[in-house]
Amino acid sequence: MHKVDFIIVGQGIAGTMMAYHLSKAGKSFMVIDKGIPSSSTVAAGLFNPVTGRRFVKSWLIDELLPLAEQVYTDLEKILDKHLLFKIPIIRYISSGEEKMIYEKALQNDKEKYIARFTFSDEGHKITSCEIKGGGYVDTSALIPAYRDHLAEKGLFIEADFQFDDLILSVDHVTWKEVSANSIIFCEGYKATENPFFPGLPFNLAKGEILTVRIPGLNCENILMSGGYLLPLGDDIYKSGGTYEWDDLSPEPSGTGLAALKAILNKITGLPYEIIDHEAGIRPAVMHRRPFLGSSPLSDRVYILNGMGTKGVILAPYFARQLTEYILDNKPLMNEVDVSKTVKSKK
Repeated sequence: MHKVDFIIVGQGIAGTMMAYHLSKAGKSFMVIDKGIPSSSTVAAGLFNPVTGRRFVKSWLIDELLPLAEQVYTDLEKILDKHLLFKIPIIRYISSGEEKMIYEKALQNDKEKYIARFTFSDEGHKITSCEIKGGGYVDTSALIPAYRDHLAEKGLFIEADFQFDDLILSVDHVTWKEVSANSIIFCEGYKATENPFFPGLPFNLAKGEILTVRIPGLNCENILMSGGYLLPLGDDIYKSGGTYEWDDLSPEPSGTGLAALKAILNKITGLPYEIIDHEAGIRPAVMHRRPFLGSSPLSDRVYILNGMGTKGVILAPYFARQLTEYILDNKPLMNEVDVSKTVKSKK
Protein backbone atom coordinates (compact mmCIF):
# COMPACT_ATOMS: atom_id res chain seq x y z
CA MET A 1 0.00 0.00 0.00
CA HIS A 2 1.33 3.42 -1.03
CA LYS A 3 0.48 6.10 1.53
CA VAL A 4 0.51 9.69 0.28
CA ASP A 5 -1.10 13.02 1.07
CA PHE A 6 -2.97 13.28 -2.24
CA ILE A 7 -4.12 11.26 -5.21
CA ILE A 8 -4.26 13.30 -8.43
CA VAL A 9 -6.44 11.90 -11.22
CA GLY A 10 -5.39 13.12 -14.65
CA GLN A 11 -2.09 14.49 -15.92
CA GLY A 12 -3.03 17.05 -18.51
CA ILE A 13 -2.00 20.63 -17.90
CA ALA A 14 -4.21 20.92 -14.78
CA GLY A 15 -2.90 17.70 -13.21
CA THR A 16 0.68 18.59 -14.08
CA MET A 17 0.36 22.00 -12.42
CA MET A 18 -1.37 20.47 -9.39
CA ALA A 19 1.49 18.01 -8.94
CA TYR A 20 4.04 20.79 -9.38
CA HIS A 21 2.53 23.02 -6.69
CA LEU A 22 1.98 20.18 -4.22
CA SER A 23 5.59 19.15 -4.73
CA LYS A 24 6.73 22.73 -4.04
CA ALA A 25 4.64 22.66 -0.87
CA GLY A 26 6.43 19.51 0.28
CA LYS A 27 3.39 17.24 -0.01
CA SER A 28 3.41 13.66 -1.24
CA PHE A 29 1.10 12.47 -4.00
CA MET A 30 0.41 9.81 -6.60
CA VAL A 31 -0.74 10.73 -10.11
CA ILE A 32 -3.06 8.36 -11.96
CA ASP A 33 -3.47 8.78 -15.72
CA LYS A 34 -4.19 6.57 -18.74
CA GLY A 35 -0.99 7.83 -20.39
CA ILE A 36 -2.61 8.59 -23.73
CA PRO A 37 -2.65 11.94 -25.60
CA SER A 38 -5.10 14.48 -24.19
CA SER A 39 -6.35 17.87 -25.34
CA SER A 40 -3.42 19.37 -23.42
CA THR A 41 -0.83 17.54 -25.51
CA VAL A 42 -2.68 18.16 -28.78
CA ALA A 43 -3.19 21.89 -28.13
CA ALA A 44 -0.74 24.48 -29.38
CA GLY A 45 -0.40 25.91 -25.87
CA LEU A 46 -0.89 29.51 -27.00
CA PHE A 47 -1.28 32.43 -24.61
CA ASN A 48 -2.36 35.86 -25.76
CA PRO A 49 -2.81 38.88 -23.46
CA VAL A 50 -5.24 40.64 -25.82
CA THR A 51 -7.89 38.39 -27.32
CA GLY A 52 -11.25 38.06 -29.01
CA ARG A 53 -13.13 39.92 -31.69
CA ARG A 54 -13.64 42.81 -29.29
CA PHE A 55 -9.92 43.12 -28.62
CA VAL A 56 -10.18 42.84 -24.83
CA LYS A 57 -7.44 42.21 -22.33
CA SER A 58 -7.46 38.58 -21.19
CA TRP A 59 -8.98 37.96 -17.79
CA LEU A 60 -6.41 38.32 -14.95
CA ILE A 61 -3.56 38.45 -17.46
CA ASP A 62 -1.49 40.85 -15.35
CA GLU A 63 -1.47 38.27 -12.55
CA LEU A 64 -1.36 35.16 -14.72
CA LEU A 65 1.65 36.00 -16.89
CA PRO A 66 4.31 36.54 -14.17
CA LEU A 67 3.42 33.34 -12.33
CA ALA A 68 3.24 31.28 -15.54
CA GLU A 69 6.68 32.50 -16.58
CA GLN A 70 8.06 31.64 -13.15
CA VAL A 71 6.54 28.15 -13.13
CA TYR A 72 7.50 27.18 -16.69
CA THR A 73 11.02 28.53 -16.26
CA ASP A 74 11.38 26.40 -13.15
CA LEU A 75 10.05 23.35 -14.99
CA GLU A 76 12.55 23.96 -17.78
CA LYS A 77 15.30 23.56 -15.18
CA ILE A 78 13.70 20.51 -13.59
CA LEU A 79 13.11 18.72 -16.90
CA ASP A 80 16.07 20.16 -18.85
CA LYS A 81 13.79 21.13 -21.73
CA HIS A 82 12.89 24.37 -23.47
CA LEU A 83 9.17 24.77 -22.79
CA LEU A 84 8.28 28.47 -22.71
CA PHE A 85 8.48 30.42 -25.96
CA LYS A 86 7.73 34.15 -25.76
CA ILE A 87 6.91 35.21 -29.31
CA PRO A 88 5.19 38.36 -30.64
CA ILE A 89 1.72 37.85 -32.08
CA ILE A 90 0.79 39.53 -35.34
CA ARG A 91 -2.96 39.88 -35.59
CA TYR A 92 -4.30 40.82 -39.01
CA ILE A 93 -7.15 43.32 -38.89
CA SER A 94 -10.10 43.53 -41.26
CA SER A 95 -11.54 46.88 -42.27
CA GLY A 96 -14.66 46.25 -40.19
CA GLU A 97 -12.61 45.80 -37.04
CA GLU A 98 -10.24 48.70 -37.59
CA LYS A 99 -11.93 51.59 -35.81
CA MET A 100 -13.08 49.53 -32.83
CA ILE A 101 -9.67 47.92 -32.31
CA TYR A 102 -7.78 51.18 -32.59
CA GLU A 103 -10.04 52.86 -30.04
CA LYS A 104 -10.03 49.95 -27.60
CA ALA A 105 -6.27 49.50 -27.86
CA LEU A 106 -5.70 52.49 -25.59
CA GLN A 107 -8.22 51.44 -22.93
CA ASN A 108 -7.85 49.39 -19.75
CA ASP A 109 -4.03 49.29 -19.75
CA LYS A 110 -3.92 47.27 -22.97
CA GLU A 111 -1.27 49.56 -24.39
CA LYS A 112 1.35 47.70 -22.32
CA TYR A 113 0.72 44.66 -24.53
CA ILE A 114 0.58 46.46 -27.87
CA ALA A 115 3.90 46.96 -29.63
CA ARG A 116 2.73 48.69 -32.78
CA PHE A 117 0.15 48.96 -35.52
CA THR A 118 1.01 48.41 -39.18
CA PHE A 119 -0.65 50.67 -41.71
CA SER A 120 -1.39 50.22 -45.39
CA ASP A 121 0.70 51.84 -48.09
CA GLU A 122 -1.75 54.74 -48.11
CA GLY A 123 -0.81 55.33 -44.48
CA HIS A 124 -4.30 55.47 -42.94
CA LYS A 125 -5.70 51.92 -42.85
CA ILE A 126 -4.61 49.60 -40.01
CA THR A 127 -3.70 46.20 -41.45
CA SER A 128 -2.23 44.45 -38.39
CA CYS A 129 -1.39 44.81 -34.74
CA GLU A 130 1.69 43.40 -33.02
CA ILE A 131 0.90 42.08 -29.53
CA LYS A 132 3.69 41.53 -27.02
CA GLY A 133 3.59 39.33 -23.95
CA GLY A 134 2.24 36.33 -25.84
CA GLY A 135 3.72 33.05 -26.98
CA TYR A 136 3.24 29.37 -26.34
CA VAL A 137 4.14 26.53 -23.99
CA ASP A 138 5.25 23.29 -25.63
CA THR A 139 2.77 21.02 -23.85
CA SER A 140 3.59 18.14 -26.19
CA ALA A 141 7.05 18.17 -24.58
CA LEU A 142 6.07 19.26 -21.07
CA ILE A 143 3.43 16.69 -20.20
CA PRO A 144 5.26 13.48 -21.23
CA ALA A 145 8.53 14.80 -19.78
CA TYR A 146 6.87 15.56 -16.45
CA ARG A 147 5.16 12.17 -16.55
CA ASP A 148 8.58 10.52 -16.95
CA HIS A 149 9.90 12.70 -14.12
CA LEU A 150 7.09 11.50 -11.84
CA ALA A 151 7.49 7.88 -12.91
CA GLU A 152 11.20 7.93 -12.08
CA LYS A 153 10.26 9.03 -8.56
CA GLY A 154 7.56 6.37 -8.26
CA LEU A 155 4.79 8.99 -8.27
CA PHE A 156 2.90 7.94 -11.40
CA ILE A 157 0.57 5.02 -12.12
CA GLU A 158 -0.57 4.45 -15.69
CA ALA A 159 -4.14 3.26 -15.33
CA ASP A 160 -7.71 3.98 -16.36
CA PHE A 161 -9.26 5.39 -13.19
CA GLN A 162 -12.58 3.78 -12.30
CA PHE A 163 -14.82 5.15 -9.55
CA ASP A 164 -15.73 1.63 -8.47
CA ASP A 165 -12.15 1.26 -7.22
CA LEU A 166 -12.37 4.35 -5.00
CA ILE A 167 -13.23 3.95 -1.32
CA LEU A 168 -13.95 6.98 0.87
CA SER A 169 -13.46 6.62 4.61
CA VAL A 170 -13.85 9.13 7.44
CA ASP A 171 -10.17 10.06 7.52
CA HIS A 172 -8.76 8.93 4.16
CA VAL A 173 -9.46 7.76 0.61
CA THR A 174 -8.22 4.58 -1.03
CA TRP A 175 -7.82 3.70 -4.69
CA LYS A 176 -6.54 0.17 -5.24
CA GLU A 177 -3.09 0.09 -3.61
CA VAL A 178 -2.93 3.83 -2.87
CA SER A 179 -4.14 5.45 0.35
CA ALA A 180 -4.31 9.24 0.66
CA ASN A 181 -5.75 12.00 2.79
CA SER A 182 -7.62 13.47 -0.20
CA ILE A 183 -8.15 13.06 -3.94
CA ILE A 184 -8.00 15.80 -6.60
CA PHE A 185 -9.70 15.31 -9.96
CA CYS A 186 -7.98 16.98 -12.94
CA GLU A 187 -9.48 14.73 -15.59
CA GLY A 188 -10.41 17.23 -18.31
CA TYR A 189 -13.61 16.56 -20.21
CA LYS A 190 -14.07 13.23 -18.38
CA ALA A 191 -15.25 15.31 -15.41
CA THR A 192 -18.69 15.30 -17.04
CA GLU A 193 -18.95 11.71 -15.72
CA ASN A 194 -17.66 12.48 -12.22
CA PRO A 195 -20.32 11.58 -9.60
CA PHE A 196 -18.76 13.88 -6.99
CA PHE A 197 -19.35 17.00 -9.09
CA PRO A 198 -22.74 16.62 -10.78
CA GLY A 199 -24.25 19.34 -12.92
CA LEU A 200 -21.16 21.36 -13.72
CA PRO A 201 -21.74 23.77 -16.64
CA PHE A 202 -19.36 22.24 -19.17
CA ASN A 203 -19.60 23.28 -22.80
CA LEU A 204 -17.22 20.73 -24.32
CA ALA A 205 -15.67 21.71 -27.62
CA LYS A 206 -13.63 19.63 -30.03
CA GLY A 207 -10.59 21.35 -31.45
CA GLU A 208 -8.44 20.23 -34.37
CA ILE A 209 -4.92 21.21 -35.30
CA LEU A 210 -2.55 20.72 -38.23
CA THR A 211 1.21 20.43 -38.24
CA VAL A 212 2.45 21.64 -41.61
CA ARG A 213 5.64 22.39 -43.50
CA ILE A 214 5.65 25.74 -45.36
CA PRO A 215 8.94 26.23 -47.22
CA GLY A 216 9.85 29.86 -47.79
CA LEU A 217 7.55 31.49 -45.26
CA ASN A 218 10.43 32.18 -42.86
CA CYS A 219 8.15 33.54 -40.13
CA GLU A 220 9.23 33.90 -36.52
CA ASN A 221 6.00 35.45 -35.18
CA ILE A 222 2.65 33.90 -34.35
CA LEU A 223 0.19 34.94 -37.06
CA MET A 224 -3.53 35.25 -36.31
CA SER A 225 -6.49 35.76 -38.64
CA GLY A 226 -9.55 33.66 -37.89
CA GLY A 227 -7.12 31.09 -36.45
CA TYR A 228 -3.40 30.93 -35.85
CA LEU A 229 -0.11 29.87 -37.41
CA LEU A 230 2.57 29.03 -34.89
CA PRO A 231 6.25 28.71 -35.96
CA LEU A 232 8.16 25.73 -34.58
CA GLY A 233 11.35 26.20 -36.63
CA ASP A 234 12.78 24.55 -39.74
CA ASP A 235 9.72 25.53 -41.86
CA ILE A 236 7.40 23.61 -39.49
CA TYR A 237 4.23 25.29 -38.17
CA LYS A 238 1.11 24.43 -36.21
CA SER A 239 -2.22 25.81 -37.34
CA GLY A 240 -5.50 25.66 -35.51
CA GLY A 241 -8.42 27.45 -34.01
CA THR A 242 -11.42 25.18 -34.81
CA TYR A 243 -14.40 24.64 -32.50
CA GLU A 244 -16.97 21.86 -32.81
CA TRP A 245 -19.70 21.29 -30.19
CA ASP A 246 -21.71 18.49 -31.78
CA ASP A 247 -19.08 16.00 -32.94
CA LEU A 248 -17.14 15.15 -29.76
CA SER A 249 -15.38 12.10 -31.12
CA PRO A 250 -11.62 12.10 -30.48
CA GLU A 251 -10.73 11.54 -34.15
CA PRO A 252 -9.88 14.30 -36.63
CA SER A 253 -12.68 15.03 -39.10
CA GLY A 254 -13.05 16.05 -42.71
CA THR A 255 -15.02 19.11 -41.61
CA GLY A 256 -12.20 20.12 -39.29
CA LEU A 257 -9.62 19.62 -42.02
CA ALA A 258 -11.54 21.88 -44.37
CA ALA A 259 -11.77 24.58 -41.70
CA LEU A 260 -8.05 24.31 -40.97
CA LYS A 261 -7.19 24.60 -44.67
CA ALA A 262 -9.34 27.73 -44.86
CA ILE A 263 -7.42 29.24 -41.94
CA LEU A 264 -4.09 28.44 -43.60
CA ASN A 265 -5.19 29.90 -46.92
CA LYS A 266 -6.33 33.07 -45.17
CA ILE A 267 -3.05 33.56 -43.28
CA THR A 268 -0.63 32.54 -46.04
CA GLY A 269 -1.04 31.85 -49.71
CA LEU A 270 2.08 29.69 -49.87
CA PRO A 271 1.83 25.97 -50.61
CA TYR A 272 2.16 23.66 -47.62
CA GLU A 273 2.59 20.00 -46.76
CA ILE A 274 0.42 18.46 -44.04
CA ILE A 275 2.55 16.48 -41.60
CA ASP A 276 -0.05 15.66 -38.94
CA HIS A 277 -3.74 16.24 -38.18
CA GLU A 278 -4.87 15.86 -34.55
CA ALA A 279 -7.97 16.46 -32.45
CA GLY A 280 -8.79 16.85 -28.77
CA ILE A 281 -11.79 17.61 -26.56
CA ARG A 282 -11.45 20.86 -24.61
CA PRO A 283 -13.01 20.98 -21.12
CA ALA A 284 -14.57 24.35 -21.92
CA VAL A 285 -17.11 25.92 -19.56
CA MET A 286 -20.20 27.99 -20.34
CA HIS A 287 -19.10 30.98 -18.25
CA ARG A 288 -15.48 30.68 -19.47
CA ARG A 289 -14.05 30.40 -15.97
CA PRO A 290 -12.34 27.34 -14.47
CA PHE A 291 -13.76 25.74 -11.37
CA LEU A 292 -11.98 24.43 -8.34
CA GLY A 293 -12.73 23.48 -4.77
CA SER A 294 -14.25 20.63 -2.80
CA SER A 295 -17.12 18.30 -3.59
CA PRO A 296 -20.53 18.90 -2.00
CA LEU A 297 -20.49 15.18 -1.23
CA SER A 298 -17.12 14.92 0.53
CA ASP A 299 -14.56 17.39 1.86
CA ARG A 300 -11.81 14.93 0.89
CA VAL A 301 -12.61 15.23 -2.81
CA TYR A 302 -11.44 18.22 -4.87
CA ILE A 303 -11.53 19.36 -8.49
CA LEU A 304 -9.38 21.51 -10.78
CA ASN A 305 -10.92 21.76 -14.23
CA GLY A 306 -12.53 23.89 -16.92
CA MET A 307 -9.37 25.58 -18.24
CA GLY A 308 -10.63 25.54 -21.83
CA THR A 309 -8.39 27.06 -24.51
CA LYS A 310 -6.30 29.05 -22.02
CA GLY A 311 -5.07 26.15 -19.93
CA VAL A 312 -1.34 26.91 -20.12
CA ILE A 313 -1.84 30.36 -18.61
CA LEU A 314 -4.69 29.57 -16.18
CA ALA A 315 -3.48 26.25 -14.75
CA PRO A 316 -0.33 27.48 -12.93
CA TYR A 317 -2.31 30.21 -11.17
CA PHE A 318 -5.37 28.20 -10.17
CA ALA A 319 -3.44 25.07 -9.22
CA ARG A 320 -1.57 27.28 -6.76
CA GLN A 321 -4.85 28.76 -5.55
CA LEU A 322 -6.34 25.31 -4.94
CA THR A 323 -3.15 24.21 -3.17
CA GLU A 324 -3.38 27.20 -0.82
CA TYR A 325 -7.10 26.57 -0.31
CA ILE A 326 -6.47 22.97 0.74
CA LEU A 327 -3.31 23.46 2.79
CA ASP A 328 -3.77 26.97 4.24
CA ASN A 329 -7.55 27.42 4.13
CA LYS A 330 -7.20 30.48 1.88
CA PRO A 331 -10.47 31.42 0.17
CA LEU A 332 -11.08 30.78 -3.51
CA MET A 333 -12.11 33.48 -5.93
CA ASN A 334 -15.89 33.61 -6.16
CA GLU A 335 -15.76 33.27 -9.96
CA VAL A 336 -14.00 29.89 -9.77
CA ASP A 337 -15.32 28.40 -6.52
CA VAL A 338 -17.05 25.21 -7.65
CA SER A 339 -19.57 25.38 -4.80
CA LYS A 340 -20.78 28.76 -6.04
CA THR A 341 -20.74 27.56 -9.65
CA VAL A 342 -23.14 24.74 -8.86
CA LYS A 343 -25.38 26.96 -6.72
CA SER A 344 -25.56 29.64 -9.39
CA LYS A 345 -26.50 27.01 -11.98
CA LYS A 346 -29.32 25.79 -9.76
